[in-house]
Order: sequence, then C-alpha cells, then structure tokens
Amino acid sequence: MKNIAFSSWDGKIIDNRKGASSKAKKAEPLFPRLRTGESPAAVMAWNGLVLTDSKQDVLSLTVRYLNEARKISCGECSVCMLGIDTLLDMINSLAAGESSKTIIADMNNVAKQAAANSKCAFGQTVFTPVIDALKYFKADFQALAKGERSIDDSSYEVTVTAPCVNACPASLDIPGYIELIRNGRFAESLELIRRQCVMPGTIGRACTHPCEEACVRAGLDEPLAIRLLKRAAADQEQETGAAVPKTPVAEKNENVAVIGSGPAGLAAAYRLRRKGYGVTIFEALPRVGGMVAAGIPEYRVPDEVLNHEVDVIKRSGVKIKMNSRIDKLDMKAFEKKGFKAVFVAVGAHEGNAMGVEGEEQKCEGLVDGVEFLRDMNLGNPVKPKKKVVVIGGGNVALDCARSCKRLGFANVEIIYRRTRKEMPAGAEEVEAALEEGVKITYLAAPVKIIADKGKFKAVECRKMKLGAPDESGRRRPVPVKGSEYQVKADMIIPAIGQKPVLPVVSGTKKLATTSWGTIKADPDTFETSVRGLFAGGDCVLGPATLIEALDAGNRVAESIDAYLNGRRPEVEKLSFEGVDLARQRNRGFVVKAAAADAGMMDAKERASGFEEAENGFSPAQAMDEAKRCLRCYRLVVWNEA
Repeated sequence: MKNIAFSSWDGKIIDNRKGASSKAKKAEPLFPRLRTGESPAAVMAWNGLVLTDSKQDVLSLTVRYLNEARKISCGECSVCMLGIDTLLDMINSLAAGESSKTIIADMNNVAKQAAANSKCAFGQTVFTPVIDALKYFKADFQALAKGERSIDDSSYEVTVTAPCVNACPASLDIPGYIELIRNGRFAESLELIRRQCVMPGTIGRACTHPCEEACVRAGLDEPLAIRLLKRAAADQEQETGAAVPKTPVAEKNENVAVIGSGPAGLAAAYRLRRKGYGVTIFEALPRVGGMVAAGIPEYRVPDEVLNHEVDVIKRSGVKIKMNSRIDKLDMKAFEKKGFKAVFVAVGAHEGNAMGVEGEEQKCEGLVDGVEFLRDMNLGNPVKPKKKVVVIGGGNVALDCARSCKRLGFANVEIIYRRTRKEMPAGAEEVEAALEEGVKITYLAAPVKIIADKGKFKAVECRKMKLGAPDESGRRRPVPVKGSEYQVKADMIIPAIGQKPVLPVVSGTKKLATTSWGTIKADPDTFETSVRGLFAGGDCVLGPATLIEALDAGNRVAESIDAYLNGRRPEVEKLSFEGVDLARQRNRGFVVKAAAADAGMMDAKERASGFEEAENGFSPAQAMDEAKRCLRCYRLVVWNEA
C-alpha cells in the first residue's frame, strides 16, 4: 500500500507533502483503488483529491477532470456546464498569462456557486475536488499564472459510475436511461439499456434490483423505482412494435456456438452478433429462454414479453436450434462445422437433494421445484391436490408455492429453516405470497419423508433455532432436540437450490470443475481448461440472479472477441470496494417525494390465474417517477503510476 502524500477525501485533510506528519497517524481514507489493492498515484473524484505520489501534476489532472466532467454535464439547468466551461477558460487565461490578480479567488467562487446552484447530484459534487485543488495547491496555479509552470501532457484514465450503476451486476447506465425517460425519449432509453441488457422486459419484471438498495434517495425518502422504469421503456417498444434490431457494422468470418439459451447465452449471442460474428445457439428445451422460459411463472414474466425479446435477438441474425441437447461436447466436431469458439451457458437446471431419510424412495408426490416449474411452463402442470408442502425460502420456493395457489391447490405451506428476515427470496415476493394465502412456517426443517405404498403421505420436520452466523452471513439454523413433528400432505416440493448438468467434453483435455459441480473458468477471460471453450452464468457461478447471468454473457462475448483477435479482454482496473458511493460532501436541497407505485392486481383475483400480477407504469407515470432521479454520476480521473 502506497503512503498518502495528500488527501482531501471526505473533507478530511492528510498532507504529507513536506514529509511525514508529526501528528498522530490518521486513518487511511477509503477512496477508489486498483483491483490489485494498490492505490493509484493520483485520484480526482466527486469526494476529494488523493495523491500517493507528490510529483503528480495537479494542474493537468484538474484540466483533464474538468474536460471529462463537461462530457457528463447534461446542460438542462446550465449551471454545471457553464461553471465547467468558465473554469476551463480561466485556466487557459492563467496559462496564457492574461489573468487578473484575483483569478484564483474568482475560480474558487465560480466553483462554489456552480456547486451550490446545480440541480443534480453530479453538478453538486463535480466541483468538490477542484475547490480542494485551488485551496491546497494554490501555489501551482499561481506558478502557472507567472509562467513558472506549464500544464503537463499527462495521460489519465477515466471511470464513471454511480451508486446504482456500481450495485448493478451488469453496470447499466441507470442515470442515463432514466434521464431519457424523464424527457419522454423511451426508444433512446431502451437503446441505451440494451447495450448492457438485451432482456429489458424480463429484467424489468424479475430482477432482484440491488440498484434500488444503493439508490441515494433511499436515505432521503424512498429509492427510485428503477426496475419498473426499465420495464416501462421495454413495454413502450412492445406496445408500439417499434423494435429495430441493430445490425453489425461489418460481418466477420468467424462463427461461435452457444450452448444454452438462458440470459447468459442470449446476452453473449446478441453481443457477438452485433460485432459481426455468426452465432448459433443450441437449446435442449423446446422453448428459448433458459430458466426464464422454464422456471419463472407467467404471472411474473408473461410469455409475450420473453417471446418479443427472443424475436429481437433472432432478427439480429442469431440462429437458434431448439430441442438440441448436447450431452457430449466434441470441440473438434464443432471446429469442423466452422465454430472457432464455444460458449457453455447451460445454467443450473437440476434441483439439489434435501439429504433426508426416505428421499431416495422417489415416491409419487415428491417433485423437485425446478422440475415442477419446468413442467408447468412447458404445458405439463401437475394436477392440483388438497395440500402441498414446499421446502425452501428462495425465489424458486416462492414461485412454486404461488403457482400451486393458481393451479388450484387448496392448502399451500412453505417450510423454511430460518426466519423471514433470513429468507433469500425478495421481500415483495414473500409479501405477495402471504397476501395470496400461502402459509409460511419458519424455523423448521424436514428430516424424513414418509410414504405408503410408493405414495407420499407426510414429512417429518424438526423445529430449529438460530445460532451463530454461517459463511453466508445469516444465522445458522440449529436443531431443537426432541421437537420433531409431522406435516401431512399430498405433495412435497423441495426447492433448496440447483446445480448444473454439464456436458461431457471429449478429447484428451478434461473440463476442470469445482467441488460444487460447476465449471472452472478464468474470472477475467471466462476460458475453461479446454482451449476455445468458454463458460459463464449459473454453470460457473452456481444459481445466481438473472442479471448476474446476463452480465456474464456480456463479458464472455467481449472475451471471445478478444480471443478470436489474439488479445486479452479489457477488464475494469478500478475498484470501489469499501467506498461509500452515496456519500457526498455537498448536497443541495432535495424535495422529498415518495416513489411511484404501479400497484398489483387484487390478491384474490391474481391468485386465481396466471395473468401478470404486477402492473406497469404508463408513459406519464414513468416520466414523473424519472424526475425523482438525482443523477448521482461519480466521475473519477486517475493515474495508475
């Protein structure tokens, strides 16, 4: 770790430019660092200025920072843009020796006034490190005015993020697409979304939306309805039928095979096609979409939404072969067919066993959660019975339970071994299930399956209590001795996690896997132990979210493109781990306003069928909600060495 030469991060001054301070050592500031853990030589960002190398040229750093800020400034309130332009003009005057004696004080005043009067968070924060530079490096600006210094032609790197962007696994430009919605430019918003998210209608409905948890407004009133705004842009396109797939700028000679048509496979295929590659997807099921098609009930993501998004991908030129299961993967055979790279994106479609006594009997009425949802979505739903018990607390368990209510099961009970607080399912999904009449029993776990003549009759459970936290950070369930009891039911659906079913790779080189049964892949390139074979999504990560799988597909596409062009893929060098992106030293007045609520169908009505349960925003509602966005872009200009 490099020593701090100067830091104004978070308004706390550390100044060791004349040697180590004799005062008590101050805590190391939590500013953006390199992925390696090392500190950049210079950082100018929304929350201050940091130098680990006192020889860094603050003048050139400030000029580059202001020029980059000018690109982000929207000009809608004009204050921020005018402030940046004025400061750049004043620095040019300093360098030309045409400035007045008060110019540095005037610059400071311009920066402070622009920050105070800017309407968005970007404008309020972007001048913070410039004000610090003018105050603590005043001598450098004075030397520039006297002709004793010049502005170095230094090279810097630029990173732009936001609290919501950093929280999004796919790093969508959330403030950007929301700004376009605010101005009624839905088509342009969707085009921006599709750069990182080729399934906006699906993700706008079924995303776990970590971006909303990171939203700065969450600490002021309520987070922005980011997920629903993404859906609004997608819905507008579907309603108007205006989708025009982007065609490649130029066609390439190479072809790529993608095994699996879930979010990871579709994202990679679309991105590679946009780059000009020929792409063919091989899908084992008779429907395209992976877990979206086979695992998410239609009341959450309607078929027409998924079909529309698949159609956009197909019209871009991607070929899709359904009912094409690949159990044995022969790389030489793929090469003979003209494929220069293969991407395995088979997901995780096999349920985990509970590991309880009697489970091995495979009795009638014991149905795995993933299998239950797949059969239902592919048109083969189970016949409703009187009582069903669902084991688990994740989204698959909730989807199974809520689907059972819709299929006509009279009594639906979820048994979960921890409390509601620890349930991995989304809070809104849990609340919706309770509203629809699903019973949830907490602090209980199955220990034995009881069957009679090959038919399930009951599950023996044991009560649990919470102990110390486990590796997941949640408190570990501890069995309560002598607390066993039976729950009689007609069907039991275990939904306690999934694992991938991997293809067997032929040849001398074995496909390396983990102890969890997932594929080992390079975290940066996604290449496996077999040359030319890439893997990503749930078959590498284990069961993850849709947006995480989609992000993996995006990154795999970039990696395959780099591989086919004989180079390493570009990776993000800067890390914001431990950095409070929501924190800013200067915040203007924010009018408090609750988030818009699209609403749900009546609980009784929605539980009677598979019609979409959640409403969407109208264009006017979306535009109003988009106005709540504070536009919290965080600009970082930095020098690695």
